[in-house]
Amino acid sequence: MMVFLLDTCVLRKLLDHFPKQGTYFTKVWQKIEELAGSEIISVDECYNEIEKHYDQNNKNMTWVNKHKDMFLNPTNEESLIIKSIFSSKKLQESIHLKNILENRPSADVYLVAKAKVLEATIVTTESFKPNSAQLPNICEAVGVAYTSYDDFMEIISSMIE
Repeated sequence: MMVFLLDTCVLRKLLDHFPKQGTYFTKVWQKIEELAGSEIISVDECYNEIEKHYDQNNKNMTWVNKHKDMFLNPTNEESLIIKSIFSSKKLQESIHLKNILENRPSADVYLVAKAKVLEATIVTTESFKPNSAQLPNICEAVGVAYTSYDDFMEIISSMIE
């Protein structure tokens, strides 16, 4: 069983832009719903980022709240991984000063730590950039698999009968 950890950007892309009507689209959403909480998960920091983005009455926030169990808290083991990630000056840049000053959530290191412990694959719209502290760079530094939104959607599509 492959486990996918969805980054906030992927969740927002799905919720905001992937159609919910039409035979094929309905089947994709049914598969996502079926796997949400088991093979498709995320972290509580992504939930916090989404909560800051959508109004509580928004239909996308309603979907997120319906699947709140897919947003997992960090374990002690993950906290130690996060600590080791932040021992790198370069990777400390993954939390932007603006997030710190505005007390905004920043999910990247939580995703990487969860993926490391669960041997899961992170799904993100971000790309590896040399000398960056983007999510794919953190994944590579820690030895965590990651994939693109498009590749994830291809995998989900291949699961539909």
